[in-house]
Order: sequence, then C-alpha cells, then structure tokens
Amino acid sequence: KHTLRSLACLLAALGIHQIGRLEAHHTRRVEIWMRYDEAFHDLPLAVPASPEPNTIHARHLYTVLLDIDRLTAGRDAIQDALFRENIGTGIHYVSLHLQEYYRKTYGFRPDDFPNARHISDRTLSLPLSPKLTDRDVEDVIAAVKKVLKRHIR
Repeated sequence: KHTLRSLACLLAALGIHQIGRLEAHHTRRVEIWMRYDEAFHDLPLAVPASPEPNTIHARHLYTVLLDIDRLTAGRDAIQDALFRENIGTGIHYVSLHLQEYYRKTYGFRPDDFPNARHISDRTLSLPLSPKLTDRDVEDVIAAVKKVLKRHIR
C-alpha cells in the first residue's frame, strides 16, 4: 500500500507540471497532424479520419493505413525502409486475434477476422510529438514520400 501511494504521489507531482503545457502541446500536435494530412493526400495510404464535430481529438497517434494493393512492399518492409531513412515508426494496432495469447488460448487463426487482419496488416504510426521541430516534420514527410514512391506499383 505504501509503495502504491508513493508512486501515485510521484505521478501526480509529475503530472501537475505537465498540465500547464497541455494546450501548447495539443496545438503543436494539431499543426503536425494537419501538415501530414496535407503532405500525404496523394500517396497510396489513408490518413486518419477527421475528428467528429464538437470534439477535441487528443491527436495522440498519427496512424496511416497503407494501400498495399498499390505498393510493391508490405507494411513491415515499409517500416524497415523508413527506419533506414532514420524515421522511427510504430505498430500500434495488432488485431487481437493475431496476438499470441489469443491464438493459443482460443485457437484463432489469421483469417478468422479478415477485416481486423486487413487493418492490422496495413496500419503504421508516424512520429507525432510536440517536441518535433518543423525540420523534423519535413524529414518525416520527405522520407514517407521517398519510400512510398519507390514502392508504387
């Protein structure tokens, strides 16, 4: 109990100092998000959907859905190519039925949920942080364009 209480106090102390930066960080994320949307509109991928009206989207992850039917490489090869361009990406969506626990526990097979697998196999998260400079954002954009254009069918 004492350890959990100490941890909660520590986290609260850290969090209270971040609250003052919340609006500025969100504003910066929106700027980057909009720049990505503008830059990627003509590439073989789908950008994230626009937020619903009267909502504030956290803009936590910028995930693109690669149109691998129009590419000569899959998501993992695209991710590797971006890594070689010094762009860190993430795989933040792996369909539940593809994860080891659920495969072993429930006997799920990759083709059991084709729509979930379709999205899982094509989703890639790009860098999105308020700490990114304009130059960093342009580097991400240039690398994504370079890699995808190299792999267009």
